[in-house]
Amino acid sequence: MMLTSVATSDLPVTRNSRTPRMARRTHVVVPLVIIDVTVPGTSSANGRRALHAALGDDLRLYIVTVDQQHERVTFRVEVTSRTLDDVIGLLTAALDHATLGRAHTTVIRRPRDH
Repeated sequence: MMLTSVATSDLPVTRNSRTPRMARRTHVVVPLVIIDVTVPGTSSANGRRALHAALGDDLRLYIVTVDQQHERVTFRVEVTSRTLDDVIGLLTAALDHATLGRAHTTVIRRPRDH
């Protein structure tokens, strides 16, 4: 025996229309450039000073590799709030004997200043 419903839906379905809320962002999106920079020498001190002078507070992180055999120091630098073109321009102006290597650009999210 098969059962079939005979009830009809005479009641209209009411839906609450919501007014769209403006999404309040709790963060801002800023550019991030990661680039390898190699300078001659066996001490990272001069290169570090030049990086800080050129990039200031936008310099976020760097990893240093010192190659004693070939007398060179390589920095992997992360720079925020600047474009790749800006970073390359600043580095070439500040580090005249530097070799710029692999570069990667992306974005990061920072908390919004209130």
